[in-house]
Amino acid sequence: MFTILSSVLSYIIMDDFDLDLIDELCSSFFTPCTSQNTKNENDTKNTNESLLTSNRKRTSTGNSLENSKIKKICLLDTSNRSIIDEYDEMNTLDESALQMLCEEWEPRSQFPTLLTRVAGLLDKYRNIQSFHNWQKKCLDLPARRKNQNLIYTLPTSGGKTLVAEIMMLNCLLHRHLDAIFILPFVAVVQEKVRSLQSFADELGFHLEEYAASKGRYPPIKRRMKRSLYICTIEKANSLINSLIENHRMNELGILVVDELHMIGEGHRGATLECLLTKIRSFTPQPQIVGMSATLANIDDLLTFLNAQFYEERFRPVELEEYVTVNDIVYKINRNNSNDNNQLIEHRQLDFKYTKQHLLNDPDRLVGLVSEVIPNDSCLVFCPSKINCENVARLIVSFMPEKLLDDNREKRSILLESLVEVNEGNLCDTLKTTIPYGVAYHHSGLTGDERQLIEEAFLDGILTCLTCTSTLSTGVNLPAKRVILRSPYVGSHFLTFAQYKQMSGRAGRTGQSQTGECYVIAHERDMKQLREMLFTVAENTTGCDSHLSINNNYAIKQLLLNVISLKICSTYESLLNLLQKTLLALQADRLNVNLENLLDECLQYLVDTKIVHAKEDERASNNSSNGKLKRFIYETTKLGKATVEGSVELGLANSLYNHLRTSLVNMNLENPLHLLYVTMPFDLPNITIGFRQLVDRIQEMKNEEKVVLKLLEIDEMFLQKKAVGLPAQQNVSKQTMLRFYIAMMLYDLFKNKSFYDVAKFWDQSRGTIQNLYSQVASFAASILYFSKSYDEFWPYHELLPMFIQRLTFCTSLEILPIMEIPGIKRGRALQLVRAGFRTLRSLARAQPDHLMKTVLNLSLRTAQILIKHSKRLLCEQAEDLRDQAAALVEDI
Repeated sequence: MFTILSSVLSYIIMDDFDLDLIDELCSSFFTPCTSQNTKNENDTKNTNESLLTSNRKRTSTGNSLENSKIKKICLLDTSNRSIIDEYDEMNTLDESALQMLCEEWEPRSQFPTLLTRVAGLLDKYRNIQSFHNWQKKCLDLPARRKNQNLIYTLPTSGGKTLVAEIMMLNCLLHRHLDAIFILPFVAVVQEKVRSLQSFADELGFHLEEYAASKGRYPPIKRRMKRSLYICTIEKANSLINSLIENHRMNELGILVVDELHMIGEGHRGATLECLLTKIRSFTPQPQIVGMSATLANIDDLLTFLNAQFYEERFRPVELEEYVTVNDIVYKINRNNSNDNNQLIEHRQLDFKYTKQHLLNDPDRLVGLVSEVIPNDSCLVFCPSKINCENVARLIVSFMPEKLLDDNREKRSILLESLVEVNEGNLCDTLKTTIPYGVAYHHSGLTGDERQLIEEAFLDGILTCLTCTSTLSTGVNLPAKRVILRSPYVGSHFLTFAQYKQMSGRAGRTGQSQTGECYVIAHERDMKQLREMLFTVAENTTGCDSHLSINNNYAIKQLLLNVISLKICSTYESLLNLLQKTLLALQADRLNVNLENLLDECLQYLVDTKIVHAKEDERASNNSSNGKLKRFIYETTKLGKATVEGSVELGLANSLYNHLRTSLVNMNLENPLHLLYVTMPFDLPNITIGFRQLVDRIQEMKNEEKVVLKLLEIDEMFLQKKAVGLPAQQNVSKQTMLRFYIAMMLYDLFKNKSFYDVAKFWDQSRGTIQNLYSQVASFAASILYFSKSYDEFWPYHELLPMFIQRLTFCTSLEILPIMEIPGIKRGRALQLVRAGFRTLRSLARAQPDHLMKTVLNLSLRTAQILIKHSKRLLCEQAEDLRDQAAALVEDI
């Protein structure tokens, strides 16, 4: 043990770390989150004792609640509902409002300092000087005060997330426990990490990203600060597994789920239900908070989570809804039950179209857009990615040239920034539309491009975005007017939940009194559109359990998880766990028999050698109990590896065989073979471009072509396919596809830009980036999967650095610098060539020297680079100290 400790400590004092520098950075960069005043040793000792006492409190005390001066919101009935429907006034964000954040803060002398700092940060970084009335009421609910489970709903843009963030701050700073925040998409996780980083720096807690290939299992056990984990659904499930396995669930105080309605959406919804079921099986259970703009089956969800419910119809900006057919605008009237009056003729569009204009824009979309821009903002939701780009070009083709003068300088800077992130390239559509303040936004863009476009839209540099439906559940980009180009998402008709998400983007708080949503439709769509908009019965379903879909896949995964984590081991305990699921509550309606499902799924796990069943000597031999009921269940080595790596059940055996076979002839002269090995099995169905593939292979060196021989891919076969000749394929289609994508990504390893790679392989830039992210994520799964097998030790050594290269998509030379948030490959190369090869060298630099040394580097950018380098260096040092402390804990 002490040998291991010495090894860890040696990393702290190795050449890459200057202890004087670390001490200086830690003292200057971080300030204590509890007080800004100097304290003597006795005060510090008392503070630590008080915090330790507070840490043991999982719920608020009754006396403190009774003495509270803040009025409680009483529950209106036994179903735990609290529905408030009144005019919502703004309240000053003063000490009385924030007192709900940590009313029992100990020691009390620190409380005013904390309030001042939180209020100051909300004002500084969010421009929030006041709470809405509903937010105060929600924070004052008994469920919030007693740390009980809570579900609340509010229309989009109503301020739901702020309430959740306040509750998480309460948990981190007052209860001194960790928090998990679950968000639906990787991009939203990344945006939330950027949004909260300043709060973490100034309030003194750790912010950790769990998305794509990022995330550590188990997380570092912190000595002083608490951690806020920002996760996707899948990463949160893996994180919970690691906390359970390491007996650290007592460190977790709250779990917040954004977009809770996703529990009723396919495979990801089933994963979310499994995660929540595992948490509900623990005592004491961390607080669960769920929020959404659209929730159905609310009674089932309340029972499933044993939660209280708060519903608010408040919207900071009034929403006006319209449907347009040809040039007639109909207003949606939701206050009249008469079917004939639900769509009321409102006005006629008066945009002056020529005959040619009408041929180009028969739906009169440009007329609706031109009523808003350039003085206000507009989002146009389109059914497909290609339609987004076409609509953006259509809009600017109608725009007068005088619009080119609006924000000319800022739009030029935006174009330059887009060229920079694409390393000298820019797509023709954005080059044409951005000067007019118009751009498109969809998954075909890289993450850097999307971020620049989003920021430009929020700042008013861009006034119109054409986008796909994913934007409605992604980063919050409110607009004066939202237009649905068609009542379709892809080839499917719009659902009510999708409509609510998209229309929820209409209205910018503080900038307009109303928000507008227009749906462009044809006469043939009107019957179906009316049903979607007004048929209440069809809009009250959607949060149904998906545990039993896909041949009960999610149930098998849940059973494997709880057996591996030793939560359950007998038939009775497994059945008891299933009875706590959302599926159990809906079993009659979904026509599901839990015992039959359990029997079937257990038999599958045993037959596939994922789970081992051994005779339970305590069980009765009475045959009526059934064979499966007389066993104790344990995971095999394969089952354990499947859980550790978060690998799909159906792929576990194939992955093991694949890794074992690949080890025999592993080629490490270049990254190509390792790219192939870490390629996911469930790849998108991409058409193989044999001509591009042959061109690339002809450029390869002999040592690179070794991979072709290892995979038994015949060059002659590829050449025949490239010219359209018939050829007999001697490898599987999956092997060919995995090699094809590996060749694509290999170009990025050679420091080619996303733009150049996408252009050569005839794919979108976003597709290339998404593939790269999938490989990085799967490589991380392989790393944890392989740790269960001693024979896979080479993967333990190879993959950590390889995953870092995949995460930052760069060469080893600039990898350390790429950890700095927001830095691009071009800038990192500049810094390395100027001699700044490590975070330590950047942290020690002076801004003026850095500015003079690196070409086209402003003083402000130099200061930001140095600041981030200091923060990252301090975090690395603190991580090592925490790991060292964990090694000697309880010795």
